[in-house]
Amino acid sequence: MHMKNLRAVIAVLAVTVSGAEAGAEPAAPAPARQKAGLPAPEETFTLKPGEKKELPVKDLTRVAVGDPEVADIAVDGKGGAVLHITGGKPGETTLLVWTKDGARKAYKLVVQG
Repeated sequence: MHMKNLRAVIAVLAVTVSGAEAGAEPAAPAPARQKAGLPAPEETFTLKPGEKKELPVKDLTRVAVGDPEVADIAVDGKGGAVLHITGGKPGETTLLVWTKDGARKAYKLVVQG
């Protein structure tokens, strides 16, 4: 994916599912998420600003976060990767993870101030 397209996808995700801006709408309800082609979150990670959590992902091929100001994602390793999630500013966003078999999983990230 070209960097320009990746930025567009991230911007759409941020507006569509994160509700990251102050006073923004909460994450899209399930029917709206399905219509937009977004999977329902499988798990919620709740963090404080600066707190770190790890998410092991087998056969990782791609990762995207709706609002990188709410949560920062770093990848460690190839294939059997570990995602390092670091809480940023308070808010909610969505983490999308793709694997080699074409599966796409969504995780809700909540950073509480």
